[in-house]
Amino acid sequence: MALFTSRGPVAEVFRFGLVPIACRARNEDRSQVALSLNNNEVNIYGRAASEWKLQETLQGHDLRVTGIDWAPSTNRIVTCGAVSLLCIYLTFSCG
Repeated sequence: MALFTSRGPVAEVFRFGLVPIACRARNEDRSQVALSLNNNEVNIYGRAASEWKLQETLQGHDLRVTGIDWAPSTNRIVTCGAVSLLCIYLTFSCG
């Protein structure tokens, strides 16, 4: 669903389930989004036409993920969890 003004679309609305999204980040070209659905996993979705498809699930936290950042130049994903655990995903492995 898109939201429009007289100048054209201003936002797109997508649903990733019924659970609230705790945190999210996008890659540099905005073709992928990393999000956590208020749990200990980070789901990576890729844009396929007009919808988002699950590509990968990152794991490494015991408790819920509280923050996500996606570095544009290195394409690394950094997450932090509820117990101050920090994970850096290089090739989708916790380091």
